Order: sequence, then structure tokens, then C-alpha cells
Amino acid sequence: MSTRSGRCMCGTISFEVEITGDFSACHCKMCQQWASGLFMGVHTQGFRLTDGADAFTRFKSSAWAERAFCSKCGSNIYYQAVDFGHPSIALGTLDDTTGLKRTHEYYTDLEPKGLGRTDETKAMTEAEAVAFFTGGDA
Repeated sequence: MSTRSGRCMCGTISFEVEITGDFSACHCKMCQQWASGLFMGVHTQGFRLTDGADAFTRFKSSAWAERAFCSKCGSNIYYQAVDFGHPSIALGTLDDTTGLKRTHEYYTDLEPKGLGRTDETKAMTEAEAVAFFTGGDA
């Protein structure tokens, strides 16, 4: 177990979390609507908001779960199955994802077709994508 820090895209919300070292991917329809694809959540044993309580928004998304997000930039912060007691932190919000591995996938029968990258998919590095979207300015 290790402590990691994280934040939303605009930096209003920041937090510390005790992680167990693995993450899951969920393909359910709610996660697709919420994350515009699969949701990848890091398993936790503790979550502590360190800044941005005024923008930290939670809502009950089903009979058994709630989700949290930043009301300023819309970044997803976590999914929590209420009976499990600990949230699953959005992988992309962590400042450091070193050493994490995917160990579970849920609702795989609902995974959108074509989600995985294939040899036919054009793949760009960070530098290539920045150049593409900015007309060459990095």
C-alpha cells in the first residue's frame, strides 16, 4: 500500500489516497456515459480531500453507488460502491501511476466494439499529438 496525491484537471480539487497497487476497468453503460468510454479506477483504502471542498461534488448514480467530480472543470474524481466503503479513484487524476496494473474488468459484455487499439489505428506520441493539434507548436 502507498500514499499518492492527485488532482482534478483545473487543480481546484486535490487529495491524498492510500492505494492498494491495482486498478479496474468498467464498461457499464453508466461509466460509458460518465467517462465517455471505460472508467479506470484505482482501488483504495483511504481518501482525504486536501483542497477544493467547495467544488467537490458527489451524486448518487445508482441504488448502490455514488460518483464524485469537480464542479468547476468536470473531472471525474471517484466511483464508490457504497457497501464497499472505499472509493475507486479515477486513474487519470493521480499524479503518479507508476507500478499500477489492471487486475479486473467489469461489464465486459457491454464494452463498445472497436475500443481496443489495433494495427490499423493511427498512434501518436505526446509530442506528435501536440504538434498535430497546435499546427506544429509544442
